[in-house]
Amino acid sequence: MKKAKLPFLSTSTSIFLIGLFSCGTPENTAESEQQEKIYETYHIQQSDLQGSISLPGELKPFESVAIYPKTSGYVQNVKVDRGSKVKKGDIIAQIEAPEILAELAAAKSKVLQAESEAMSSGARLSTTKDQYERIQKTSNTPGTVSASELLRLENLLKEEGANAESAKSALEAIKYQLQAAQQMANYLTIRAPFDGIVTERNVHTGTFVNHQGSELPMFRLEMNDMLRLEIPVPESYAGLDIGNDSLSFNLNTQPGKSHKALVSRRSGSLQNANRTEIIEADIPNKDGKLKAGSFAQVKINYNKENTILIPNEALVTSMEDRFVIKIVKGEAKRISVRKGISQNGQTEIFGDLQVGDIILKNPSETIQTGDKVRIKDNF
Repeated sequence: MKKAKLPFLSTSTSIFLIGLFSCGTPENTAESEQQEKIYETYHIQQSDLQGSISLPGELKPFESVAIYPKTSGYVQNVKVDRGSKVKKGDIIAQIEAPEILAELAAAKSKVLQAESEAMSSGARLSTTKDQYERIQKTSNTPGTVSASELLRLENLLKEEGANAESAKSALEAIKYQLQAAQQMANYLTIRAPFDGIVTERNVHTGTFVNHQGSELPMFRLEMNDMLRLEIPVPESYAGLDIGNDSLSFNLNTQPGKSHKALVSRRSGSLQNANRTEIIEADIPNKDGKLKAGSFAQVKINYNKENTILIPNEALVTSMEDRFVIKIVKGEAKRISVRKGISQNGQTEIFGDLQVGDIILKNPSETIQTGDKVRIKDNF
């Protein structure tokens, strides 16, 4: 009896077939590994978040104004220079504009004329009224005054009354014109709007200034006896409870020295440009040692109640999403979350999670919703 001959297989072909029949698909392998691996879990709970954050800030003048001319003319004289300290109402410059002074003089003359006309109209009204009252009394005696004469005086009285009202209205209008001319004349004198220090000067005697298109201000005035410390707080920190006495800061201009301050105000909204909320602290600066424009590193203590914190390793960040793996009846469910504050190996998260939910403590990025997983809590 002859034995059947088996076909000859090369060594490389044999290895290929062995590999083909011994290996499953990658999906089956990953699922098998997930079913075999035992994962640690973490129970969601609420806790209070306390700590401090370090943010950049900037010292700014409590008040700052760029002073532009309100009328055109030539600078007659300048009373201040950069670094000059001024009080509210102090004259800092004078502008020369003869046409404005001429308009003021003309307005004053018109007022005098209008006042004279108003007085004359009032006097004529008074005389006509007196004459009418006397004729009216005389007319009580029959035959002494004709009805036409009485009617004429009555009409004359009405006319003089209208003239007097017109003259009075004209006087009021001209007085308003005088006030406007006086205000324009006042604009020739540049005064300090508040106590402060002149930090910028861009004009000299003889400089022509134009109120309709000045690129540079004549002066810049700042109030630096009190400064504002402005701190842009990122959106993730905007909801924190920041105590009024919890702020300290350091300046590059004063290394090694720490300053404390009170939080004075918060903007209450986020700026669209950089998604930050501005908080401010008022910084006394009577001695002038702090300089506006200085950058500061600010330490802010905070407290936040009823937050959800999870271990850092429970948060998975991929190219497409940031999520945690929640366990529901032995199956995985991806829950997309937003990241908040991180501290001491934990991260604050926001998402569709409740107290008592179970999540994987160190999940794999390959776990998909619906996958069966074995957790340590079951054993």
